[in-house]
Amino acid sequence: MNSEQIDLFVEESGHEVYIRISGTFGFTQFAPLREKVNRIMDGPGKVWFLDVDNARFTDKEYLKLFLSFLENAKERDTELVLVFNGEENKKFFSPYAHIFPITGNWKTYRRKGILALIGAIGAYYSKQTGIRLSPFIALVLIIVLVCWFVTLYGIIRGQKEEIQMRDSRLIELEQESERIRSELDYLQSTIGPLKNLGLIVDSTTSTTSKARIRSWTKYLDRLEDRRREK
Repeated sequence: MNSEQIDLFVEESGHEVYIRISGTFGFTQFAPLREKVNRIMDGPGKVWFLDVDNARFTDKEYLKLFLSFLENAKERDTELVLVFNGEENKKFFSPYAHIFPITGNWKTYRRKGILALIGAIGAYYSKQTGIRLSPFIALVLIIVLVCWFVTLYGIIRGQKEEIQMRDSRLIELEQESERIRSELDYLQSTIGPLKNLGLIVDSTTSTTSKARIRSWTKYLDRLEDRRREK
């Protein structure tokens, strides 16, 4: 692989310059890549985004090369930001992850508003691809949705059980009311004849009824006296 075969793409947007490199880079591609990137960074620009998401580095010397790119940017009072999401590059650059500014999407880097917030949590949006989620954020989102559905199911089930308990209690109250009504009807049918005879005195009983009860009592007493005389 020679310098002409290096897959390199450049896009300018205001004071930002986006550089994407792709392919597998070993020892023989070290010098050509250094030459091409340094030549591009010699041009105008305040923020340089170096996208290595589709690049694979087989030599640790490339870490030193990217450190030289970073130093070159600082000397020119500009900023160099690495762009990648892949686990392989995360592992490769991990020794200097605290030194390099790293982002998953250069178009949302340091932007204000909702897009910056989405990018900060690992979700990226573009007109070409729509919304893309990092594996970790996708897993978290799935877990949240599952928990939400489980909670919603629990709430619905609890409300259903509560409604069933209320219906059951209402049926019991109706049955109790019917039983009490039947007992009242029975008591009324039992008391009715005694009431007609004037043997039951209550607040509505007239003076005549009271006198009738006393006469009935005297009559029973006389019958008892006659029985004893015999």
